[in-house]
Amino acid sequence: MITPVLNKDGFTGHILIEPNRPINWNDNLKFIKYFAFASLIIGSTAMYYGFLLVMPFSGIEVISVSVSLYLVYKHYSVCQVIYFTANHVVIESGKNNADTKIKYQRHWSKFHIDNKTRSSIPRLYITSKGHSTDIGTFLGYSDMQILISLLKRITRDFKSH
Repeated sequence: MITPVLNKDGFTGHILIEPNRPINWNDNLKFIKYFAFASLIIGSTAMYYGFLLVMPFSGIEVISVSVSLYLVYKHYSVCQVIYFTANHVVIESGKNNADTKIKYQRHWSKFHIDNKTRSSIPRLYITSKGHSTDIGTFLGYSDMQILISLLKRITRDFKSH
């Protein structure tokens, strides 16, 4: 998901880049509660009919599904923010907070698009003075195309100004 917030000049502001999350955490918790309740009913019914081992495996199943949902949610909670000022391009990346912050001189940095990747999704990165940073590695093809066209427009507006 790409959320641009640009100023009136068209080349300063910021872009929030987030992966498309399949479900939010509150809905995950609701699903886990309903799943645990259904598993409890099935396990209790099986115990009533003498199948004692069904209940422990029901608990293991609920725990494994809960852990899996947590790991998927944690994986999709990463985001990047690209700030554009008159002199700098700042890229902040992290899960809940900005874990890394990289600053590039705007006049000396360049955005590169690599279409020769193994997947059909192009690779986007910024380089300056021998350093490079990947941008939007978690995006799908359509979101990456939106980000690339947005960055082309921002850099074009900056150069013409």
